[in-house]
Amino acid sequence: MDRRKALRTIGFGTSAITVTPAVVGLLQSCQSQTDAFTPIHFSKDEFSVVSQLMDLIIPNTDIPGAVALKLPEFIDGFIDVIYNKNAQQNVSDGLGHFISVSLADTGKSKASQLIRSDLDGQLAKFLKADADQQARWKSQNNKASAPVSAMAFAFVDQLRNMTITAFKTNEYIAENVLAYAPIPGEQKGCVDLMEATGGKAWSL
Repeated sequence: MDRRKALRTIGFGTSAITVTPAVVGLLQSCQSQTDAFTPIHFSKDEFSVVSQLMDLIIPNTDIPGAVALKLPEFIDGFIDVIYNKNAQQNVSDGLGHFISVSLADTGKSKASQLIRSDLDGQLAKFLKADADQQARWKSQNNKASAPVSAMAFAFVDQLRNMTITAFKTNEYIAENVLAYAPIPGEQKGCVDLMEATGGKAWSL
């Protein structure tokens, strides 16, 4: 399927971000950022890994991808400002487990050595695993003694959801890719999406 068409029709069922005034402010500040970015929640090496993963999830095509839209900067700020301490620690732990698995699989010794192809392979390993394997990871992750692979999968799954939602919340995407009506008209409870928006999901 064409990626533009797919993203236009993705609903918010994968949402991991609640859009509030604070979140909108974060989006705007990230989009206007011109200086070199210093991550707040992640370390420099962690931010590099997260940025590469997000760029693999939504790369540049005929529309800007995650990095071009500065979504990694937004996610870093979102975690720091919106998440509580426990949720922040869960993200950090999950990323740490993902990096550990990636280093073990690639034979490398530190996160800064991981390159795009390494991370692409890890995304495929977790997100393209068959349904039974993903179900096992999800079940294992609910246990106190969850294996590292299950916790790494949980992180990747969460990051994918956050990336998609941040993408759909981005001002450029909302106004230029999705169906956008800042002053909505009449409410219609049951209408053909192709007729109403040309098959696009609503941005608002």
